[in-house]
Amino acid sequence: MRASLWSRLFPYLLLMPAMAILLAMVVYPLLFSLTTSFTDYNLIMLDGVWVGFKNYLTAFGDPAFRDSALFTFIFAFTSTGTQLVLGFVTALCLARVVYARGPLTILLMFPMMVTPVVVGILWLLMFQPDYSVVNGLLAKLGITGPIWLQHPLTARLAVIVADVWQWTPFFTIILLAGILNLPKEVMEAGEIDGATPLQSLARLAIPMLMPLILITTLIRLIDSFKTFDSIFVMTNGGPSASTEVVSLYIYRKGLPYMEMGYASALSYLFVIVLTVIAALLIRQLSRKA
Repeated sequence: MRASLWSRLFPYLLLMPAMAILLAMVVYPLLFSLTTSFTDYNLIMLDGVWVGFKNYLTAFGDPAFRDSALFTFIFAFTSTGTQLVLGFVTALCLARVVYARGPLTILLMFPMMVTPVVVGILWLLMFQPDYSVVNGLLAKLGITGPIWLQHPLTARLAVIVADVWQWTPFFTIILLAGILNLPKEVMEAGEIDGATPLQSLARLAIPMLMPLILITTLIRLIDSFKTFDSIFVMTNGGPSASTEVVSLYIYRKGLPYMEMGYASALSYLFVIVLTVIAALLIRQLSRKA
């Protein structure tokens, strides 16, 4: 009886250290920030008065938060969509490569290996007005390059380009694995029936790859919504807050302005939006499965 009880308890005892770390590092901060979001807690007074839903209501009327949320959506969907298209095309090209596919794939993974801060510094140098590579190439074509990071439109384009450069290989690698594992019998049957390569791609390959495409897009889309480092380094949200994403706006409210209660409320609103987007994509994935 004792041995049986011990054998049942032993696995839970092994899990206790990991659960303790999880509670200390994840659950407690989440509960603390949730409680903080209903107060006017700040880092100067180190205390807070309960204000209920005031912070959440303030967020809905905050034009700076709305602007940052709008750009976050533009940034996330534009960069993720571009990465999907470029990654899929690159994966199709690599699938046709017989020799040196492995080295080429490793080479394409290089941007993913670089930290976002380094990516930000790299593209900050690439978009410098006087000695940048981008404007140098444009000059060779007889085009005068703009001052990329000092105009709202070009600054937004610049941070999107940096994100696309870093994360397109993510789609390439996953979709390449999916393409290489497509059932050959189905593809060959399509060829026998007279389907052109484009028809085989549109009517056979893409439908079979759709669950993989959706789950990969979901992962990247959520990650794009959380982008902070590269934009912070490249533009710091400027010019005139034109490239300020929600994560950067929350950071400003929480640390430089020390409004931790309001920053916590913004964070939970952001989490709710991401949860809704993820639920919609997962629902779509379930239909395709």
